[in-house]
Amino acid sequence: MKRLIVSNTGPLLHLSEAKALDLLSLSGEVHIPKSVGVEIGKNDPVWTTPIWIHVTPLITSRASEATAWKQAGWLDTGEADTIALARQINADWILTDDTAARLFAQTLGLEVHGSLGIVLWAVAIGHISRSEDAYAILERLGHSSLWISPKVMAEAVETVSVLIKQTK
Repeated sequence: MKRLIVSNTGPLLHLSEAKALDLLSLSGEVHIPKSVGVEIGKNDPVWTTPIWIHVTPLITSRASEATAWKQAGWLDTGEADTIALARQINADWILTDDTAARLFAQTLGLEVHGSLGIVLWAVAIGHISRSEDAYAILERLGHSSLWISPKVMAEAVETVSVLIKQTK
């Protein structure tokens, strides 16, 4: 059974900038709400939604839920709609690089990952098997619009080193 994943704009944009968007196609069945498709198009004018990403509409009750979160000032449109869609389809993972959205989703019991987590997951399961490839993706991710602290990047590099050794 395929893993159900819902992503907001951040991971799509950051992984695309790092030339690693295809890793998401390996992770499961990826869904986005319409608002995320619109948002990423504003951030990346040449964006074309890959065929393996499903733009999934929110049902009325979930759209109302997302609207309430936005009106309360807890989340912006993309994050609220993403979390509502994750609840709607009972997603296994939600992808976001936004701290507030991550914390909010976790309080609802959702499993949350970000761009960096997708790269580490791909290394851990062997989709990226060469350390040079993994380090190159991390380097490109570090130069994307995603802010990653030097400490977190150093930890990611160390984790890649350990994972690559384990898979040999």
